[in-house]
Amino acid sequence: MAVFTVALLAYGWSVYARQRAALWWGLSSQGEQIQLALNDTLDVARSHVSGMRQSTERNLRQPLLADTSLVDRLERRNLAPLRDAPWDRLPQDLVKEVGAVHVDPGADATAYRRGVEAPLGALAQVAASHSQHQRLQWSYFYDAQKQWRWVYPAQSREDLLTATGQADMAGALATLWDAGGTTPLDAAGPTRNPQKELVWTAAHTDPLKKTAVVSVLAPVYSAERYAGVVGADLTLDALSAVLLQRALPMGQAWVVNSQGQVLASSEAKPSALPAGPYVPDAGWLRFALRGTDWSLLVHAPGSVVTRKTLAQMVPMLATGVAGLLALLVACLWLSRRFTQPALQLAEYVQQTEGPSIKRPPPVPALWKPWFDRVARLALQRRDQVMGAHQRTTQLENQAAQHIVDLRNTAAEHEAQLALRAGELRSAYAQLSAALADAQAAQGASKKPTRPNPLPE
Repeated sequence: MAVFTVALLAYGWSVYARQRAALWWGLSSQGEQIQLALNDTLDVARSHVSGMRQSTERNLRQPLLADTSLVDRLERRNLAPLRDAPWDRLPQDLVKEVGAVHVDPGADATAYRRGVEAPLGALAQVAASHSQHQRLQWSYFYDAQKQWRWVYPAQSREDLLTATGQADMAGALATLWDAGGTTPLDAAGPTRNPQKELVWTAAHTDPLKKTAVVSVLAPVYSAERYAGVVGADLTLDALSAVLLQRALPMGQAWVVNSQGQVLASSEAKPSALPAGPYVPDAGWLRFALRGTDWSLLVHAPGSVVTRKTLAQMVPMLATGVAGLLALLVACLWLSRRFTQPALQLAEYVQQTEGPSIKRPPPVPALWKPWFDRVARLALQRRDQVMGAHQRTTQLENQAAQHIVDLRNTAAEHEAQLALRAGELRSAYAQLSAALADAQAAQGASKKPTRPNPLPE
C-alpha cells in the first residue's frame, strides 16, 4: 500500500510538472500570437506615416510633382476665409475630403500656402487609411517653424478652441505643439532624432475626442533642412482590442513603453502593472514589439499556474484517488479476511502452548475450522502431556517406594549380619575359652599349641 501510494505520488508529480510546463509553453505561444497581432496593428500606423513622409519629401524634392493649383482651387470655393483657419468655411463636402489648416495668427498668413502642397500629395492615401482603419484618429503635418499645421479629418476652429480651452488659435496651437508633454516637433527633430527614424510618443490624451492615444511621428526634410513632421494618432483602444480579442488562457497581458507607462491591458478595466522584476522565474514573459521601444508583458502568477494545472489534472487525480481508495478498501478487506485472522491464529497457537487453553477468538467463518483444529490438537496435546505426567509421577512414586523398600531390606540385612557376627564372636569366644581350658587340663607334658585365630 505504501509503495503504491509513493508510486502514485511520484507519477502525479511527474504529470503535474509536465502539465505545468505545457501550460507555460502554451502561454508563451499565445503571447507570440498577440505579439504578431500587435505588430500588425502598429505596422498599419507605421506604414501609413512612412507613406505620408515619402510623399511629402518627394513633393519637396520635386515641386513639379505637387499639385500647386489645389490650394488656389480650394480658396476660390472659400468665400470668407478666416486668417487662422483658412479652410474652415469651405463647403462641408470638401472639408471632409481635404481636412483642415490652422495658422498661428502671429505668423505669415501665406506661409502655409508655400508648404501645404507637399503633405497634400498624400491626401488620397491618408483618406484611404482612415476609411480602412477606424483606430487611426488623426493624421497631420506640423510645420517646423510652428506657423501652421494640416490635419485630417478636419477639425473646426470652434471645436479646436473649445477642446483646448484657449481663446485664440495661438494658444490652441501651443497646446497641440506640446501634445501632453510629448512635443512632437522636438521628439522627431534633429536634436533628439538625428537618425531621422520614426518615433513613437508616450501615451497622451487627445484634446478633441478626450481619448488616450499614442503618436507615431516621422521627420520631414527638404534636402538637409528640417521642414516639419508628419504623424498619426493611434488610439490605445486599438492595442486593448487586440489583447481582449486574444484572451490568454491564464494570467494578464500589458503593453508598456520603455518608461514603464501602461498603454494597454488585457483586462476590460485596465489594471496597474505589478511591481517587477519582470523575469521568467517570477512568472513574466516579455515580447518586444517591432519598430518601437514597447514591450508586451505577460504575467501568470505561480498560484494561477498551479490552480490551472490542478484544474486540468482533476480527472487524473480523481482516478488516482479512486484507485487508491479502492486499493485501501481491498487491503482492509484482505486484512480482515486473511491477514488479521492469520496473525490471530499464530498468536492462538502460541497461547495454546500453555497450561490453560482459551476459547478461540471470533474470526471469519473461513478461519473457524483452523482455530477449532488448533484447539482440538491443543487439548489432545494437553491430555497427552497430563497422562505422561501422571505416569511419570506414578513411576517416580513407585521408584521412591522401591528405594525405601530396598533401604529397609538392606537395614534388616545389616541387622541380621550384625546379629550373626555377634553370635559368631560369642561362639568364638566360647570356643577359645574351651580350648584354653582343654589346654590347661592336658598339663605340662604336652606343650600347648595355640589355635589360629578366627577371622572377625
